[in-house]
Amino acid sequence: MLETIGIILGIFLGIVGLVQVVRTVTLWFLRPHGKNAGILVVPIKGHNEEAEFLLRSAAERVRWMSGGRPQAVVCMDCGMDSSTLAICASVCADYPFMELHHKQEVLDLLEAE
Repeated sequence: MLETIGIILGIFLGIVGLVQVVRTVTLWFLRPHGKNAGILVVPIKGHNEEAEFLLRSAAERVRWMSGGRPQAVVCMDCGMDSSTLAICASVCADYPFMELHHKQEVLDLLEAE
């Protein structure tokens, strides 16, 4: 009985490992090229209790999708209040690839590309 459970567990872990290898190879071939090829914009407006969660999850999402080499996360200020702005600035300081910009700056950045 224990041997059967071990074999099933081994097969399951082997399949998970194979899927991870296929995922890694696929993402390597489909990786974005260029300076601003992978920008994720997170717009935040007014008082947002989940601002820190949104930014940290966006940072991890970009890390995951870019194979550990994050491209860029932009926190777009769409009229945040002062406490939300302070939280966003603090989170952006924690990640070297995350920036805080006003709405118009983001629009100008996107038009320049």
